[in-house]
Amino acid sequence: MSILAGRYGQVAFDSGPASPVNPQVIASINTWKLSLKTNYEDVSCFGDTNKVYVPGLRDISGSYGGFWNSAELTPIHASNLTTPGYLQLTPNSNEPTFLFGGLAYLDADIDCSMSAPKITGSFVAAGPWVTP
Repeated sequence: MSILAGRYGQVAFDSGPASPVNPQVIASINTWKLSLKTNYEDVSCFGDTNKVYVPGLRDISGSYGGFWNSAELTPIHASNLTTPGYLQLTPNSNEPTFLFGGLAYLDADIDCSMSAPKITGSFVAAGPWVTP
């Protein structure tokens, strides 16, 4: 397949052991963003005619969002963990082998106003991640 709509994206989480045993899809999430930026170290020296960089480590982090769902408290529980859980991000569930996943720490925010309450949060890697 090629370009598909994001409407079948998924966010799944397993708070169990340090490997993905059975990540469960988090209900009512409708957006996620993953950053795979690499840090670069400035190694410029005297006499260089421009700055020179070497790659460092990839900084895997991102965010998620959706609607408050009292039947789905995974983001709230995950934000209280002192050990990382396994986070799995799938751009489109019709291509289930294309996913990003690894150990992560999650946090959560709830925004309640006159419209439907929303939940948002961010995550950071806590170990190696798999990518397509």
